[in-house]
Amino acid sequence: MVYLDPLVPKFAALIIFLAVHLVANWKKWYYTRQGIDMITHFLGGLVLGAFIRDSAVAVALILGWEFLEMALVSKHWHAFRETPANKIRDVLLGLLGYVIGFGML
Repeated sequence: MVYLDPLVPKFAALIIFLAVHLVANWKKWYYTRQGIDMITHFLGGLVLGAFIRDSAVAVALILGWEFLEMALVSKHWHAFRETPANKIRDVLLGLLGYVIGFGML
């Protein structure tokens, strides 16, 4: 029987999240492919679930990120201009990722 350190899947989730985000940012997919935003919000929630056990802190981080996105919008930087429906979807996907990450990792 092979022993797998419990941190391995947690750090694997973190590496996957960072890789997807970095490639999406480098390829400018956040501007051209709407679905990538959904994937990164889910993966971000998954990583939170892997490392943060306090659900109040995790929810605050997920909601706080959306408020930060709204604060970063400027007339010259369009990256975070999103509809209210998109904001709600981002929060729900982050929460879903958190629940799955908390339960599995």
